[in-house]
Amino acid sequence: MAIGIVWGEIWNEAIWNTAIWAQAVGDDTTPDQFTFADQSGVALSSTITSAPITVADIDAAAAITITGGTYDINGSGTFVSTEGTVNNGDTVRARHTSSASYLTATNTAVTIGGVSDTFTSTTTPDPSSSDPRGFGWLANRLGLGS
Repeated sequence: MAIGIVWGEIWNEAIWNTAIWAQAVGDDTTPDQFTFADQSGVALSSTITSAPITVADIDAAAAITITGGTYDINGSGTFVSTEGTVNNGDTVRARHTSSASYLTATNTAVTIGGVSDTFTSTTTPDPSSSDPRGFGWLANRLGLGS
């Protein structure tokens, strides 16, 4: 009887491992890494929409979530902040409102199937400031400013 019990345990383990392997192969919801192109010099308090990214290398629908903004799928124009799903080949855009302050970043994090990237927009410099990153500061240092 010991032989029958051992064989049964091996057989059941083989079936179990095969079932788990088949499920894992068919349900790949982890996409390739995606990267949103950040934007700089954007207007203050404006709606900023990212260029689309394409969801790649998944075999089943993957969950999508967003923090700090909204997203749309396949250029639908319907931007939402609730959890949804995306499929292989879908495109996703992120959207947020830029900061009301000069030279300030706004971040929106998108997560698809456990893979994340952050879309960042940074507002334009204050045109009236003597910010050392602008020409006004240089002109003042050279005695050419007002």
